[in-house]
Amino acid sequence: MRFGRVTPLHSRAARSLRGEGGGGESLQHVAGVRSFRPELEAESRIIGGQEAWAHSWPWQVSLCFASMPACGGAIVAPQWILTAAHCFTRFNRASLWKVVAGKHDLDNPDEPGQQSTGVSLIISHHGYNARTKENDVALLKLHKPLVFTGSVRPINIWMSPLPLFQLCSVTGWGSTRENGPRVNRLQEVNVTLLPREVCNQYYSGRIRASMFCAGRDQGGVDACQGDSGGPLSCFTGSRFELAGLISWGVGCGRARRPGVYTKLQQHTGWLYQHMDEMMYEDDDAAEEDRCGKRGSSSCSRAPFLAGLSLSQDSEVSVDNVTESCPFFWPWHVSLQSNGRHYCSGVLIHHRWVIAAKHCNIRAKEDMVVLGIHDLRFLSSQTILVDEVINLLQDGSFPPKSDLSLLRLSVSARFNSNVSPICVPDEDEELNHSWSCVTAGWGSTRATGGVDPDRLHHVGLTLVNQTSCGERWGRGLVTDSHLCADPAGSASCMGDSGAPLYCRKRGTYFLFGVITWGSRRCDAEKPSIFTAVSDYHSWITKVTEEF
Repeated sequence: MRFGRVTPLHSRAARSLRGEGGGGESLQHVAGVRSFRPELEAESRIIGGQEAWAHSWPWQVSLCFASMPACGGAIVAPQWILTAAHCFTRFNRASLWKVVAGKHDLDNPDEPGQQSTGVSLIISHHGYNARTKENDVALLKLHKPLVFTGSVRPINIWMSPLPLFQLCSVTGWGSTRENGPRVNRLQEVNVTLLPREVCNQYYSGRIRASMFCAGRDQGGVDACQGDSGGPLSCFTGSRFELAGLISWGVGCGRARRPGVYTKLQQHTGWLYQHMDEMMYEDDDAAEEDRCGKRGSSSCSRAPFLAGLSLSQDSEVSVDNVTESCPFFWPWHVSLQSNGRHYCSGVLIHHRWVIAAKHCNIRAKEDMVVLGIHDLRFLSSQTILVDEVINLLQDGSFPPKSDLSLLRLSVSARFNSNVSPICVPDEDEELNHSWSCVTAGWGSTRATGGVDPDRLHHVGLTLVNQTSCGERWGRGLVTDSHLCADPAGSASCMGDSGAPLYCRKRGTYFLFGVITWGSRRCDAEKPSIFTAVSDYHSWITKVTEEF
């Protein structure tokens, strides 16, 4: 019996998200990483814009219509390109378009490292408005996957709040002056991210929620004609991430007329929904192999890291527990007794749920409710807990582990709202740079509380074992624990059994289940989770025996 874990990720869909299947370098290690020495970048970059170092923006692609360069785009997966929807207002037949990656000089037809492929599908955002330019984003599916190399690499989407007044980089082959000719070699320019209220002053209220602007008040730096759909890339401290796409503006580089960009964090639900749908169509693997892919949702709230903020003294605090998009966590289940929710659990297989032992789940009495967002509404799948298998403990306090496996009386039916999460292997190392969240129902004690009956989440930052142990003291934290800030986050969620979800290569894994923590929302001590990967053998043994 197989459950959602690392080993099933050999399906074509998972390989695509991981950056495999086309050979070359893996997406995990190269996404957003430029392939030249940082000191060269520091010497060459100027605010006014100039020719980029060859192949220094490896996620930049050229979109060619009838063999002529027309727009820019960004690689987000081996077979997927993000660009602007307005590029296809007049010509939206996929067969007329071609994508060229690994390109620097458009005049050189035999440039080393370039890759060219046709477009098999164009998916423009259903809410794109050609008049207002709202939702100006499109996905292109390529005929064949790109091979990741030093000059062809993907970029991840920027998911945190936009860093206002930070310098980010815009790239493209468009005009270097208003109404001027296109250039043949890739150009780069630094622009400053500006507050929305400032942009709306300049553009008389035309900057919608799906947009942001960047430039500078006096002008002189901007994207221009021919750059449409190209990336605006922001540096995180270790790599670049894709914050926006070049959308529209008035003129090029004019004072008080900054460039306007599509805000990609507003469109993650739409993006992953369509990528997952297409990859599921292509994938002939078993349903239980499709673990860790988020559910579909039409809402535009960023589903992760929305609640993470840094105060002036760099201490992490919970100040924005956020309602989740409906069904964005399709493995998150409600454990209920007599119709009342009392704990969260996580679906790992069509017959198995993992939960915290301290929830004291009762076999033959309690129910698992799947595919639910608002507890006030009925779910189409409510299944009796058939058996509870608890992980044996050594009697220590606080406990080193706190896990139960729940066998369902009937199999869960997988769909867009119900699917399992992946369980990491024992040797799976947790990278502290990954995006992690915890989620649950119940009253929150954080600032700006949300509806307790609707699933909510908060972004987490992992804390290393040494720092965590020092903050708790007395050797309470062991190698079988994971620690996470914001401190008190698990209790702030207002729910027992809080999980620790972390995203790796576009796929979510269950890395932890809450074990203990402080009761105070503003506590200085991190929340402590049982490291699920340490008990992979036990999970496998139990699920295969039944």
